[in-house]
Amino acid sequence: MKKYILTLFVCTLISQLNAAAKTPAQCFGSESQKFIYEKAISTTEDNERITVCLKDFLKSDNPAHIMEALTALQKSNNLSYALSQTVNILKNADDAPTAFAAASALVSVSEELAPYNKALFNIVSSANQEDYKKTLAVIILAASNAVDSGYTPFLNPALTAQDPVLKAYAAAAYALLIPDTKTRFINDIITLYGFDKPFALRAYQNTGLKRKELYSALKTALKNEEEITRFSAVEWIGDDGDKKSLEALFSLSYDDASTISAAANALASNYDIIEAKLKKEMRSAPQSSAAATSVMTYALLGGEHFDDIDKYLQSSNANEQANGARVVLSVAEILQNKTPYYKNPQLEEQRVKKLIAPLGKLANRAKDDTAKYYADAAIKAIYNLIND
Repeated sequence: MKKYILTLFVCTLISQLNAAAKTPAQCFGSESQKFIYEKAISTTEDNERITVCLKDFLKSDNPAHIMEALTALQKSNNLSYALSQTVNILKNADDAPTAFAAASALVSVSEELAPYNKALFNIVSSANQEDYKKTLAVIILAASNAVDSGYTPFLNPALTAQDPVLKAYAAAAYALLIPDTKTRFINDIITLYGFDKPFALRAYQNTGLKRKELYSALKTALKNEEEITRFSAVEWIGDDGDKKSLEALFSLSYDDASTISAAANALASNYDIIEAKLKKEMRSAPQSSAAATSVMTYALLGGEHFDDIDKYLQSSNANEQANGARVVLSVAEILQNKTPYYKNPQLEEQRVKKLIAPLGKLANRAKDDTAKYYADAAIKAIYNLIND
């Protein structure tokens, strides 16, 4: 999934950068652009070429090009080769988003920044630099363990910022500089997890919170009004694999579809831990959040669990019938939309076609109208997939 997103990103980057004065075509040649970008992570020679090319775009006058190049360098683990350029971007940026992008990139490689600490301290001490750049420089220096608690006043404005991501970075830096902050910044640190996991984990470890207290905070964050905080909490829970926290993902708000989708991905990656709970919630009413989460989880699990789906379709329980049909409907729609969830979409399509027969029986014989409805919808989706 991550490799596909990178490929999609860099191909988009190609089309956008082609409009610039200096284009990737000058670096690679038009016919080999896509190949080189796709292979950039795995091939040393191509890695060097893409790094040189993207470093050139750090000199662009277009802030969007700079941010895209920084992102690409991070994704290909080549930011280390452009640290001096990135520090200069932070120092000379004319707009806050560009400066923030540079700062975020530098935090991600904080262990390599010792040679650039002087330049960062110069930003903090300069009378000509904007206050927000001084704040960003202190965040980077805190991540690098290069400053002490005396620098926390530079963080204070960002701790109340409207931008939840800037606030999250500042809170993490504060937690590193002032140990044992306990729950004061935990929501912000959870928000940061979706953007910078290592930094968020370091900050959490310095808060003095016990694991039990972290799990409680993560469960509370699932109901936070900020979507990015809910997303980050889901991702943290999925990565951590605590059973009780994972089970809390079945209690998300039904109308919070995007978070339910993220939760399903977290649950699918922890199937062995939540298998019993997942099967139990397939008996929940189709209109419940637990059922919606279970259905999406099975849809993301795909192929190897199609035997379970077949059993649900043939179950005597109406909710299992309906939810089983919803899984097939979801899989068919994912395949038709060519969403890159599955490693082998062709194999998934063959498997889903085998469920036409039990779906047909369910559509004709089910006593429950909801089960009939979803069975019929699933059959239509499969035929649409076949005829696409």
